[in-house]
Amino acid sequence: MSYYILQNDETKGPYTLGQLRSMWSSGSITSKTMHCQEGDSEWRPLSAIVRELEPPATPAAAVPPQPSMVVVKPTKSRGIYIILGLFLGIFGVHDFYAGHYRRGVTLLLCTVLLGIVAVGPIISFIGSIVEICTIKTDGEGQKLT
Repeated sequence: MSYYILQNDETKGPYTLGQLRSMWSSGSITSKTMHCQEGDSEWRPLSAIVRELEPPATPAAAVPPQPSMVVVKPTKSRGIYIILGLFLGIFGVHDFYAGHYRRGVTLLLCTVLLGIVAVGPIISFIGSIVEICTIKTDGEGQKLT
């Protein structure tokens, strides 16, 4: 069956129902656009045939299930944490590695700001040794393996 539409006071067509669906989906025609079927003399708004223009609803059972997303977070190594603490502990690198950002910033600032009098690095080194002996989890609570 062919359809004609009225746009800007011009009759356009003939269009198939598929072509009307495409125009409907793209937004070039609306429910207020007037249409007339071939062989009919009465113009009606497209809202009269909106069910035919909308794509058919897919039942929920027919839609294939989507795979659920699994987020895998890599675990942090306790060995690397200890090595970083021993060699770069005065800069807080081991805390940044483990996700303890506040502790890392504290050690870094202690080293930088008190480094002039050589007390800062000593305090930071003692703090990092204490941390590598006592801290067993990263910043998110995951166990360091």
